[in-house]
Amino acid sequence: MARKRRAKDYEDNQTIRYTPNQKADRPRLTAAKAKDDLQQAGRQEGSPGILVLAVLAVTLFIGFYYHILALQGLQQLTGGMSMLDHHVSGFTLTDVEHLAERMDDDALGQYNWVHITAGRIFAVMMGLSVIAVGLWTLRTKLAKWGAVAAAVVYAALEIWASITREAALHDITEANTSLASTLTVLQWLVFAFLIIWIVAMLVLKFIGRNSPGLATSMDPEREIP
Repeated sequence: MARKRRAKDYEDNQTIRYTPNQKADRPRLTAAKAKDDLQQAGRQEGSPGILVLAVLAVTLFIGFYYHILALQGLQQLTGGMSMLDHHVSGFTLTDVEHLAERMDDDALGQYNWVHITAGRIFAVMMGLSVIAVGLWTLRTKLAKWGAVAAAVVYAALEIWASITREAALHDITEANTSLASTLTVLQWLVFAFLIIWIVAMLVLKFIGRNSPGLATSMDPEREIP
């Protein structure tokens, strides 16, 4: 009986033969599948995009408060005349004289308070927005450092321009007015450039994330060995 069982076992084993060219069945791994797996892992670990959007949201809120509520609110103290900050194309000595005539010490004090609170915070948050979006979307170190440099330049320019505008109202001279006007125009030009740059970086990030052609050079259906 033992001999028969061994013979039977031998015959059964012969029915399952291994061939060297035979490959084990396994699920196909394609480029598209690999991309989906990486995105899934990124979502599980937490996306930096959430932090970037939070910084942008805070910057937008501070900018609304600073330019719309605070600075325009000061027009109630000047009979409707706009602050020097909103003279996008610059201002003259006459503009400064007319505004200074309508601003007493209390109004000038409030103007200074708005600058050192909401104005400083907005300058810093705008710089942080550029840095956050740049580090999130840009790939090369040079481009990322360029975003950091642009953010620092804008923040410094914004604060410097606000100081010169206050100086122009306290000491009305041609030199103070010219410097404050030039910095105000330059500040708005840099601000417009940064807004366009941020929008462009976000759009390209969105397109690259949702376009397989930009996300990878491989065919999505190509098998990865």
